[in-house]
Amino acid sequence: MRKFGIIGLLLLAIAGRCWAGMGDARQRAVDSLLHKALSDMRTKHYGQVDTVEHYADVALRESRAIGYPHGIALSLACQAFAANMGRNDFPQAEQLARESLAWFDQTDDKHGVTVAHYVLGFALFAQSHFDEANRHYDLAREYARKQGNRTEELFMMSLMGEAYRESGDYEKAFRILRTCAEMAEAGHMSTMAQSQYLTLAGMFVQIEDFPDALRYFQLGYGNKRPEVIDPWDLSVYALLLTHLGKYDSALYYFGKFDSARLPPTLLRTYLASKGEYYLFREEYATALPYFQKSLSYQRQMNDNNQIMRCLQDIARTYYGLKQDAAAFRYAREGLLLAEKSKARQNVRDGYRQLYLLYDREGKTDSAYSYYKRYNVLKDSVLSDWTKGEFASFGYEQKIKLLNKENELQDVCLREEMLTKNLLLAGILVLLLLGGVYIWIVRLKRRNEEHRRKRAEDELEIQRLEGERSKAALRQRAKELEVQALRSQMNPHFIFNCLNAINRFILGHETEAASDYLTKFSRLMRMIMNHSRHSTITLAEEIEMLQLYLEMERLRFKDAFDYRIDVEEDLDTEEVRMPPLLIQPFVENAVWHGLMHKEERGSLLIRLRVQGDVLTCIVRDNGIGRKRAGVLRSKSAEKHKSMGMQITAERMDLLAGPGEAKPFLQIEDLYDETGAPAGTQVTLTIKLNTTTGESVAAKV
Repeated sequence: MRKFGIIGLLLLAIAGRCWAGMGDARQRAVDSLLHKALSDMRTKHYGQVDTVEHYADVALRESRAIGYPHGIALSLACQAFAANMGRNDFPQAEQLARESLAWFDQTDDKHGVTVAHYVLGFALFAQSHFDEANRHYDLAREYARKQGNRTEELFMMSLMGEAYRESGDYEKAFRILRTCAEMAEAGHMSTMAQSQYLTLAGMFVQIEDFPDALRYFQLGYGNKRPEVIDPWDLSVYALLLTHLGKYDSALYYFGKFDSARLPPTLLRTYLASKGEYYLFREEYATALPYFQKSLSYQRQMNDNNQIMRCLQDIARTYYGLKQDAAAFRYAREGLLLAEKSKARQNVRDGYRQLYLLYDREGKTDSAYSYYKRYNVLKDSVLSDWTKGEFASFGYEQKIKLLNKENELQDVCLREEMLTKNLLLAGILVLLLLGGVYIWIVRLKRRNEEHRRKRAEDELEIQRLEGERSKAALRQRAKELEVQALRSQMNPHFIFNCLNAINRFILGHETEAASDYLTKFSRLMRMIMNHSRHSTITLAEEIEMLQLYLEMERLRFKDAFDYRIDVEEDLDTEEVRMPPLLIQPFVENAVWHGLMHKEERGSLLIRLRVQGDVLTCIVRDNGIGRKRAGVLRSKSAEKHKSMGMQITAERMDLLAGPGEAKPFLQIEDLYDETGAPAGTQVTLTIKLNTTTGESVAAKV
C-alpha cells in the first residue's frame, strides 16, 4: 500500500518513452491523453485519481472507435490503476487489468504492459492471491530487465518481497528485499534505497525486533522528518513507537492524520493502526470501535490482507474484554480466511488465539490441539536460519552506519576548523567593542546604585508603617481586654449576685449570705487585680472559675455539680494565659444549658497538655443549644453573643500575625435516642515551648 512514490518513478519512465510521433493524428491524440493520464498517476496522491480516470475513459472510447489495440490496452490499464489506487476496488481493478493484458496480447506494442502486470499483481496481492500476484510481478520485472530499466526491475522485485512477507514466507521476503536494498545502494538510487529500508523496517516490526526496526526507519526517512514519509509507513512507525513504550510520540504521529478528511483508502489503515495502539495499551473498549470501522471499509474493498488483520485484532480485543463468544466468532472467521489465503503468519496467530480461548474455557483437549499447531507453524514461519539472516544483515547495516558516522565526523572536523577561524575574527571584533561595553557597564552600575538607594528608602518607609500597625494592634488588644473584663462584670450578673444575697438575708440564711458575699467580693477583687496584667497563671484562672461556679451553685441551690479535672503532669503554676479566657464558656454552659434543666445538672471542665498545646474542654449535660435558643430572652441573647464574640476576636488578635490561631469547637451532644444531651466546647491554645506561656499571651 505504500509504494505510491516509487510508482511515480515507474510511470514517469513509461510516459517518457511511449509514443514518439507514431501513428495517425487520431492515434496521437489518444497517446496524448494517455500521456496525461500517466503523468497524473505519477503526481496524484491516494484517492486523487479523478483526472486519471477521465483521461483513460476518453482515450478508451476514442481507441475503440478507431480500432487502436494498444490504446485500448493502456487505457484499460490506467482505469485499473484508478480502481486500484483511487478507490481500492480490487476486484474491479483485477477485471480491468486482465482485460488490458488480453488486448496487449493482440498488439506488438508492449509499451505500458508493465502497468497492467503491476496493477493486476497488486489487486491479486490485496485479495491474498499471493502466488498469482508474484507471477505477474515477475513478468513485469523481466520485461523491465530486458528494457534495461533498473528502477522498474527493483520496484517489481520489492513488490514480490512484500507478497512473500504477507504470505508468511519471511525467508524469501528477506532475501528479495535485501537484494533490492543492495542493488539500489550500488546504483546510487537513493529514493529506491530508502523505500527498501522502510520495507525492511516493517519486516523487523513483524518479527518484533524493534531496535533494528527503528534504525531502518531512520535510514528510510533520511534527513526528512518522519511525518513527511508515506502515510502507510507513518502508521507503521507510530506502532513501532508504541511497542517501544513511547506512547506520547506515537500519538503525536497518529495526530498527523486528519481522520475527518482522509479518503477511505487511507482511513481504513489509520483506523486499524490507531486501534492496535489502544489494544497494545490494553484499552480494549477504546480500541474496538476503531477495528470495527476499519473492518467495514476493508470488506467493501475486499482487501483480504487487511480483513485478516482486523479480524484477528477484534478477536484479541474481545478476548481482553472477556467476551469469549464474540472472540471465538472473529477468531474462527480470521483463521478460515488465513487458511484459504495460505497466509501462514495469520494462520499461526489464529491458532494462538483459539488456543487461548479454549484454555480459558477449560477445554484442554481443544486448547492443546491448537497449541501444538501454533508451535509447529511458529517455528516454520520464522526459523532460526531466517533469524540469523536478519541478524547478519543488521550487523552489515551497523557497519554501514559506522562508516557514515566516520564520514560525518570528518565533516565535523572541517566545520570545527572553520569555526576556529571565525572565532579568531570574532575576538578581534570583541576587542573593538570592549571599550563600548565597559562604558555601558559603568552606566549600568550608576543606575543600579540609584535604584538600590530608592529601594532602601522604600523599605524604610514600609518598616515605619509596620511599626505603626503593630502599635495599633497592641492598642486594639488592650481595648478588647477591657471589653472582655467588662463583659464578665455586666450589670445583669452583679444584680443577680446582689439579689441572691438579699434573698439569703430575707430568708434568715445568714451563713449562706455571708458565704456568698465573701465569694463575691473575693471574685471582684481577683478580677480587678488581674485587669492590670496581660497574663495570669492557669492556677489563678482555675481559682476564679471555682469561685464563680460556687457562687452559681449557691444561687441555684445546688442545682448542678461541677468538676475540674487537671492532668497530673500539668503544672498550673508554670502555664500562663490571658485572664478570664475560659469563664465566658463556663457561664454560657450554666445559663443556657443547666439553668433550664429540670433534673440535676453536671458540668465538667477538663484541662490537659499534649506537647506544646493546652486543651480545655467544657462539657455540660444541659438542654442543648437548640432548646436554649427558644427559651433565651433577648437581653440574655445579646449578652451571650457579645461575650463570646469579644472572646473569639480577642484570641485571634492576641495570637499575632503569622502564628497559629487558637482552635474553638462547639459540639452538640445527643443520647442514644437522639435527644439533646448537652453541649461540649473545646478550646485549644498553643503554648510557648520555652516558657510555658501561651502564644496568645505573648502580646
